[in-house]
Amino acid sequence: MAKRSIKAIRRDELMDAAIDVVGREGLNGATLAVIAGHAGMSAGLVNHYFESKEELLALAMRNLSNLFRQDILELVPPNPTPDQRLRAMVDGSFAPRHFRGAKREAWMQFMLASQSEPRIKHLFQLTGARFVSNIRYAVKQLVPAQEVDDVVDGIAAMIDGFFWQIAGDYAEEDFERARRICWRYVCLLIPSMGS
Repeated sequence: MAKRSIKAIRRDELMDAAIDVVGREGLNGATLAVIAGHAGMSAGLVNHYFESKEELLALAMRNLSNLFRQDILELVPPNPTPDQRLRAMVDGSFAPRHFRGAKREAWMQFMLASQSEPRIKHLFQLTGARFVSNIRYAVKQLVPAQEVDDVVDGIAAMIDGFFWQIAGDYAEEDFERARRICWRYVCLLIPSMGS
């Protein structure tokens, strides 16, 4: 395994600190000084590792998105069938670690910021497009071509709706409930999936 540079390690530490601070203080309270203090560094070091606060926050949001993607990929078996791919997307979308502590609040803050912050908006659009593209890849193998768009949009909307509902507030049983309802919805749209 390749040895990581000090710069890469410090950047990761600052991005993790940014997620925690955004979750606790909100985006307005996430100053470079507060983030640096949380990471045990000086504000000057933040400026050394990142061009701006906006870059740091955008990359922190990308890290959250990458964790989400990793959870899905870990559930996808080698050479997956379309139904295995869809099941991994449903199950991985509701991994509890995305909603614990500051991460849950950070997701909400970043979602709100995507309405006005260009870098964060761009990352949300890329993340969403990638997610929908993966759903589409599986769905187009399972339904007639004229149904693909509606089925893909329905599945994406169902997962997205539960994701943001849980991000707002949740009980432990909501994770399994979201998985169960979303999978039933997939099975209703694509009867060949079974249950």
